[in-house]
Amino acid sequence: MTKHTPSKQQLAYHTLKQRILEGTYGPGYRIVIDRVAKELGVSAIPIREAIRRLEAEGLVEVERFSGAKVTRIDAKMYEDILSALAVLEGYATAQAYRNLTDEDFDALRQTNEAMRQARSDFDLTLYSRLNQQFHEIILRCCSNRYLVDEIHAFRERMDAMRVSVFNLIPHRASDSIAEHDKLIQLMAVDVGEDAVERFARQHRLATLEAFRRWNEQHTRLVAERKEGYRAPREIHRPGADP
Repeated sequence: MTKHTPSKQQLAYHTLKQRILEGTYGPGYRIVIDRVAKELGVSAIPIREAIRRLEAEGLVEVERFSGAKVTRIDAKMYEDILSALAVLEGYATAQAYRNLTDEDFDALRQTNEAMRQARSDFDLTLYSRLNQQFHEIILRCCSNRYLVDEIHAFRERMDAMRVSVFNLIPHRASDSIAEHDKLIQLMAVDVGEDAVERFARQHRLATLEAFRRWNEQHTRLVAERKEGYRAPREIHRPGADP
């Protein structure tokens, strides 16, 4: 069996994404296309294609006169929004689940299977869209439209930040799928509003906790790399002149 060789665009994409997630390219870092192209031994075209893909995933933002920069994440705002969504979505799920039809449950299971396939394909942009679709199926059955509107408003604020936690923390996607399976089961057997609300709220809080751990690690890596760029101190060897 011949080993698959990644294309130049794939090489550029995976290299840039790895550097962003590992902290080599910190928030606000300007990606110079010509420099990266020269380093990887490719033309500027695959670098631009990779940047467009990273922009779609929310990891890079392209400004008209400044070029491509690593997205700046307002961690406090992101955490506040996730916290609020945990409360609102938990309550909305509890209010909605008894209105779900057999067709709705089928749609939830099919969507979760599509998420599992997207995770397997490492298509995390599609995964994020399917994740919203999953929760939207439930929200459509919530009779409190004011509550649903508030949830949509919070989601729009997250979309405006152009950051998907699943792109930052891919392993969280697998956990989320398993939690969806459990949530479907709890709603299908009708364990009660309190139990459904607790689980749905904890489902969102688990994502928040994963983001906090990632942010702490990312901040530490960036700091360590900055420290490593400093000029090393001269080491005095025993026997050498002081």
